Order: sequence, then C-alpha cells, then structure tokens
Amino acid sequence: MEHYRAVLVVDAEKFSAHRDADLPDVHLEIRRVLDEACAESGLGQTWDDVRFMESTGDGVLAVLPHEAVPALIDPFLRRLQDALAARAPGLRARGLRLRLRAALHVGLVDDERPDAPGISTAVIDACRLLDGRPLRAALEDSDPEVTFAAFLLSAELFTPYVAGGRSGLRESQFTEVRVQVKQFDRPAYLYVPVPSAGRAAGRGEEPPPDAATAPPSRPPSGGTSVNGVTIIGDDGQTAIGNTVGGDFRQERR
Repeated sequence: MEHYRAVLVVDAEKFSAHRDADLPDVHLEIRRVLDEACAESGLGQTWDDVRFMESTGDGVLAVLPHEAVPALIDPFLRRLQDALAARAPGLRARGLRLRLRAALHVGLVDDERPDAPGISTAVIDACRLLDGRPLRAALEDSDPEVTFAAFLLSAELFTPYVAGGRSGLRESQFTEVRVQVKQFDRPAYLYVPVPSAGRAAGRGEEPPPDAATAPPSRPPSGGTSVNGVTIIGDDGQTAIGNTVGGDFRQERR
C-alpha cells in the first residue's frame, strides 16, 4: 500500500575520483555523516527504523515517514554540513574528500512491497532533482574547504514548510532554480547552509578563456601562435528510477 512519504536522496561529489580501493571507505563515511546528522536532528530512531534504504554506491536513497519532514528540512540540512566539516580534516589526512549533494521530496511511495519497494514517481522525481545542474553547480562554484553540502527542496515541500512558516529556515535563505533533466522540468529551491565563493572567484581571478572567446595571441615576429583547449567533463551520474545502472544494494529494515 502506498503512503505519503519523505524521499531523501544523497550523493557524493567526485566520488569516482577516489582510488578504487578507497570507494568503500568513502561510502561508509557517507553513512556515518547521515547517521550523525539524523541523531543531532532528533531523527536517530526514525533513521534506524527506515523500511526502505538503498545504496547507490556514491550515495544513499531513503524513504522516511512524512512526519520526519520538518526535522529533515531543519535542522538536518545544517547538521549534515556540520558533520561533513568536522570530518574533513581527518579525511584529507587519508587522501579522501567528501562533499554531498542532497534532494528532498515528498509523495506517495510503497516502501513495504516485497518485490518492488520504493518504485514510484516521487522517488524518480527526487533523483531528477539530485541530478540537475543547479545542485551540481552549487558545489562546483564554492570553496571545497568551506561548503560541504548543498540541498534542493521540491516545491511540494518548500511551499508549505518554508514559505508557510513551518520551518526555522526563511525563504530568503533559498534560491529558486529550474531543474531540467530529461522530461523533468520543474522549479525547486536551493539551500546551501554555509555558502562560499569558489577559490578563483574569491581571489578575483577569472577562469581561463576558451577557444571561442579568447582573443588571438600576438605571435613574436616570425613565430607561430597555437591555442590549446582542455575540456574536462563531469563525472557520470547514476540515475535511480525504473532503470538502474551499476551495482546497487537494497536494504530493508
């Protein structure tokens, strides 16, 4: 039977940049900071009792009771940033790094069906929010030693809980964005607990120009000018929905 549930989906920025041998340790760190943030938000027992939780390798998808929504918005979002910041020095000493993107949505989910639990439009939509460009850019454009987490709330949560005054967070702390992934095209609300500018922006530097916009260099007399361009692509993102890519582990409690 379907019930109205909160859907939380989390993944790690640049997870695959770690050595293969380190990937299990990084995933376990994700679990630990989620455990800590839930405990610090009064959701420890709720998290322990989650009926449907799925490992995505570079993150976690969990379906929680709808009653958990207020605490998931505040203080959980801030507590997750705190937990990540506290662990950062120890992770750096081990050559690891961990920053998280997270999306929070709500909708009808069957988290008890034995053959296909957690398969619903609400879960797919939460994953689309996570995979959208606004959430990725929020971390890419920030200082990795200051900003450790960025979040998207669906409009279905933002309107009644934040705009409706049922949260300790204020509307002014969120930025409305548009998320467009495949056929998904909806507004959502970006929240960064500890915002910062990227290192280059913080020093007033400009990124290197690309070949299309860079003015031609003036070669020395009798010489030749050559412009080189390096393009770095984003890490691949595992999508969760009716089609699953990669190795997944489903956990039921």
